[in-house]
Amino acid sequence: MASVTWYGHAAFLVETSGKKILIDPWITNPLSPTTPDKIPEPDYIIVTHDHGDHVGDTVSILKRSKKAKIVAIYELAEYLASEAGAKDRAIGANIGGPISLEGITVYLTPAMHSSSRGSPTGVVIESNETTIYHAGDTGVFSDMALIRELYSPKVAMLPIGGHFTMGIREAVKAIELLKPAVVIPMHYNTFPLIRADPKELLDLIGSKGLQVGVRILKPGESTTI
Repeated sequence: MASVTWYGHAAFLVETSGKKILIDPWITNPLSPTTPDKIPEPDYIIVTHDHGDHVGDTVSILKRSKKAKIVAIYELAEYLASEAGAKDRAIGANIGGPISLEGITVYLTPAMHSSSRGSPTGVVIESNETTIYHAGDTGVFSDMALIRELYSPKVAMLPIGGHFTMGIREAVKAIELLKPAVVIPMHYNTFPLIRADPKELLDLIGSKGLQVGVRILKPGESTTI
């Protein structure tokens, strides 16, 4: 089974097929119960776009974890690896086809957002245990149905905080398009501008009769998939 740990905001640790994968590791965010030096050393760090609340502590983690590799849109991967003195550990890619990572396959997907270094992305992580979709920062878009058709993610990590990303209403539409088995809400309550109540997500899902499990995690909490 795969394990998912939420550190608050959009920061997750995914453990699957013997690999540890950090996504958008802003471990020092206001909700986080821990610090970058206390989390497990990752094999890979995936960053969806270059905003500070998603790049987070990537550079310091790359400096500490000498075997970790950074996976991101090409321009961003090159930049972060250079900042960490780890240019040989950059895996720069683009939106499109498979990125093979030692038994795990990663796909960078579109995201409706902004970014200064390359395009913003979501990411699909496909292993022999599960398939996980982290939407990154995005609004809802109709091609989420194409993500479902191509990759059939079992787990979808979706922002619900609004203002910069989907809110709850839009996240429910994303669930309708993606049809995951499990949804983990993220990117909410980190600061007042993105305050949201995940119980409202549960209520709206229920009113629409959607068959999906919702895992509302506390920062630092893990769940198995």
